[in-house]
Amino acid sequence: MKKLNATDSRLTELRNTTRTISLMFVLIITVAVAPALANEVPSKDLQLFYQQNCSGCHGLDGAAISPDGKKLSGQDLTDQSWQQSTSDEKMVKVILKGKFFGMAMPKFKNDLSKDEAQLMVTDIIRQSAKGKVIEPEVTGANGG
Repeated sequence: MKKLNATDSRLTELRNTTRTISLMFVLIITVAVAPALANEVPSKDLQLFYQQNCSGCHGLDGAAISPDGKKLSGQDLTDQSWQQSTSDEKMVKVILKGKFFGMAMPKFKNDLSKDEAQLMVTDIIRQSAKGKVIEPEVTGANGG
């Protein structure tokens, strides 16, 4: 009988160790994955960013018809032929690095992440239309 008790004791100890290791594994995975999931949400209102940083040359609607847009030869972002001939990757690169050493267009690599620049392309530039103002998001019942 003594052998059975010793075997039962070892089996119980093995089960407890396995449970502990399993719980530690789940905890480690949870701690490692949670921050990555939290970083998926964009941190900026990109429409507001556009209005504050881009509309001076590209216009409130992206059509670049403002006096400064014409004077500085701002790209008409609503031009469908330009949009079709310009890849997302190229637009993201120009947003982050600027044009002509920042003299033709400033760089925004210190202000936007690559993911945010990609969202500027897909959610703002690709959705722009002449006469449709690119407005900041309104949140909450009172707009703020």
